[in-house]
Amino acid sequence: MAVTIYYVRHGQTMFNLHRRLQGMCDSPLTEKGISDARRAERALREIPFDRAWCSSSERCIDTAAIVLERHNVKAMPLKQLKEVDFGELDGNLIEDIQEEYDRRKIDDSFGDIGGDTAESIYQRITGVFDRIADSSMEGDNVLVVSHGSFGMHTLKFLFGLDVWEFSRIRHAIDPNQYMFPNCGIMKFRRSGDAWELLELPCEPESFTDRKETLRDYPRMG
Repeated sequence: MAVTIYYVRHGQTMFNLHRRLQGMCDSPLTEKGISDARRAERALREIPFDRAWCSSSERCIDTAAIVLERHNVKAMPLKQLKEVDFGELDGNLIEDIQEEYDRRKIDDSFGDIGGDTAESIYQRITGVFDRIADSSMEGDNVLVVSHGSFGMHTLKFLFGLDVWEFSRIRHAIDPNQYMFPNCGIMKFRRSGDAWELLELPCEPESFTDRKETLRDYPRMG
């Protein structure tokens, strides 16, 4: 059974604007965030979505509602799609915690401060996307609205991409290109039990709804 997922990161939030680390905590969309969501809506307007899910965080629920304005589908919130839990670092100004955050994010070692571990993130990502695919029908197009770090970990755990090297290569090509921008879109599919990455995260205007060429991006292990 083939199910195609269009994954969208939420629009810019107040915490994004003020550079606060935003995991399980939440903040509302800014005016730019609403505009971001409308850009994603235009990029995905012609996709005939059959089903939709989103993180239960307000920023994702609001983004999904905008993206689906012209579709007869409503997004179902799922806690399992919430952002990576950064524990005690969550909500802090990034400049105040940059050194500790950079050290911990390499190995996803937030467990001792009340957050996620690499294993808990892996279990959540593989579990929720299998649940979404299993709940869908053959040939369904599915919208998922979630988060930036959760999306990068999806690349890592579902597709084996070395996300740090991926980020470095992207930055070398375009220093202004964030590895998963607000309302960036990526596309992937499950056929049977196998996951296939179809398009890497990109700005809505760059989304082409085609299969990505991944030979230039490094894999883990």
